[in-house]
Amino acid sequence: MRHPLIKIVLLILALILFACQPTLVFEQVVVTSTSVATLTNLPTPAKPTPTSTPTPLPTPTQTPTPVTMDAIVWASDPVIPILNYHRFTPNLWDETSGMVRYLGDLKNDLQAYYDSGYSLISLDDLLDGNIRVPPGRRPLTLTIDDAYFANQLALNDQGEVSELSAVGAIYQFSQEHPDFGFEIAMFANFGDKYYGNLFTGTWWYVANGWQENLAQTIAWGIEHNVYPYNHTWRHPHLDQLADNLIQPQLALNDEKLREYLALAGHPEYAYLLSNYIALPYGRFPATDKGNELLTSYLDPEGDPVRAVFEAGYEYSPAFASPSFTDQFDPMHLPRMAAIPSIIKLITETASTFPAAESCTLILSMGSPDVKSIMDAIQQSISSGLCPSGVYILDEGVFIARYGSVVPYSPDY
Repeated sequence: MRHPLIKIVLLILALILFACQPTLVFEQVVVTSTSVATLTNLPTPAKPTPTSTPTPLPTPTQTPTPVTMDAIVWASDPVIPILNYHRFTPNLWDETSGMVRYLGDLKNDLQAYYDSGYSLISLDDLLDGNIRVPPGRRPLTLTIDDAYFANQLALNDQGEVSELSAVGAIYQFSQEHPDFGFEIAMFANFGDKYYGNLFTGTWWYVANGWQENLAQTIAWGIEHNVYPYNHTWRHPHLDQLADNLIQPQLALNDEKLREYLALAGHPEYAYLLSNYIALPYGRFPATDKGNELLTSYLDPEGDPVRAVFEAGYEYSPAFASPSFTDQFDPMHLPRMAAIPSIIKLITETASTFPAAESCTLILSMGSPDVKSIMDAIQQSISSGLCPSGVYILDEGVFIARYGSVVPYSPDY
């Protein structure tokens, strides 16, 4: 057992060591709304500023695809024969003349026209200045007076054009020679004839239903570029007709034509027809008043006379000028009978008449509007690729002469 004095000393040392230890104090932290707001409103650290701005990639540019257009060009004004046929017969009877042509002779005529470089254009194209034929070829217009006879135009039992008719022969030729074209004007007199709708042996005869057959024949023609126009009601000598009877002759004929169109189920076809008049016997009325009444006539749709076609120039040959020339007179358009002397004249002299040329225009950008076409024509001429002249395109006719290019539009 240890000595008591030693215990007392040890106790005193222990008390001294305890008094020297640090006092630990715990502080309570109270979280309040003020402190939360303080924490949430701390400033947002700024984003680091890049040391350099990246260079954007270049946007690719598209080069416009050039547009090319083919134009028919008349470096010199075309010369246009307008030929006039009447009736046609098999090669069995009747002497061929200006009034009667054998079908066999007609087929020879067509071959002669084609071999001489002619292609057909319509009266509308003639009046519009749209003288469009294949390159290297020349325009020709065919008309048939005193329609409708079946030997001029008839349909077969299948409703197609009969090759026993003149129009059928021309149609067949055009199918064999597409660059010849197929355009015919029929000047009709509906008041002085019936229509032969029954073919027996070598000729047509009138039978029941001829009006319906004629109506269908006229409609087929309009659908195939064979257009009927006015040759008066009963083919009078206008220079011997009283002035007050001139317009009724035109009106009765137009009204009957529209009756046939209605009978065919196509009254709307009347709106496809221009108001053209062919003079019976090639004679104008005898008085100024009569001529005024002739040229001021309005058709049932209210359209004025656009052109008057004469006849009888086979004895003093005359050719039509295109409507974009100063020589053009729509109220005095010459026609020549298709007789052997005239056919020989126009075929043997064809090479002396201007032929159509072609030119490819390049439009640098955009759609082919009038301005871009005019610019392309001017550029083609300036660069020597194309000649000055009259340019025929689907978009219109353009006169490119004397350093300028202007659109052409007939003012009649």
